[in-house]
Amino acid sequence: IDMKEEFKAGNTTNYSNRLKEELALRLSRGEQAILLLNRRGYANFMICRNCGHVFMCPNCDISLTYHEYSHSLKCHYCGHDEQLPKTCAKCGSEDLRFMGTGTQRIEDELREMFPKARIVRMDNDTTRTKNAHEKLLHEFETSGDILLGTQMIAKGLDFPKVTLVGIIQADNNLFISDFRAAEKTFQLLMQVSGRSGRRDQLGKVIIQAFNPEH
Repeated sequence: IDMKEEFKAGNTTNYSNRLKEELALRLSRGEQAILLLNRRGYANFMICRNCGHVFMCPNCDISLTYHEYSHSLKCHYCGHDEQLPKTCAKCGSEDLRFMGTGTQRIEDELREMFPKARIVRMDNDTTRTKNAHEKLLHEFETSGDILLGTQMIAKGLDFPKVTLVGIIQADNNLFISDFRAAEKTFQLLMQVSGRSGRRDQLGKVIIQAFNPEH
């Protein structure tokens, strides 16, 4: 799903209309869904929601990271530093956004859309205590509807009732300060896609991105 088109059509949430429909369908059938937020740490970069342009370092060709204390964009490789832009360098649009939304905000949006759904969130905050992983996975398997998490939910899970995997902000890790970012992102998307439809029912995977042609 091209999230630029969703934004232009007036949908400013992190969920495309197609993903909302598919989630509602799974809930009505009593099936389960896994949602991956492709995010690691606070890797905030700036993207134009109109054309998908990401602000890159002119020297290293990796994304510039937003630093709140100095209100600037910095390169973590060569130290290049530039002031926060007000318009897109490519198309001139003012619809600029920091990418790097946390799982809590994604969960809040999800609860607003599906107040009756039983949502299990797995990230660094919810898995700090001993045996938290096992408890959360058991809760999802026995009584959960939607498992929302970061890359810790991408591999090794085998739940027969999961028929939908949704990937929110698939481009998030494409633009982190790592030259292997594209390869790692592809690997993660493939791994989490394999969680859907592992038994008799067909699975579906929905990948949301601002740069779907990458």
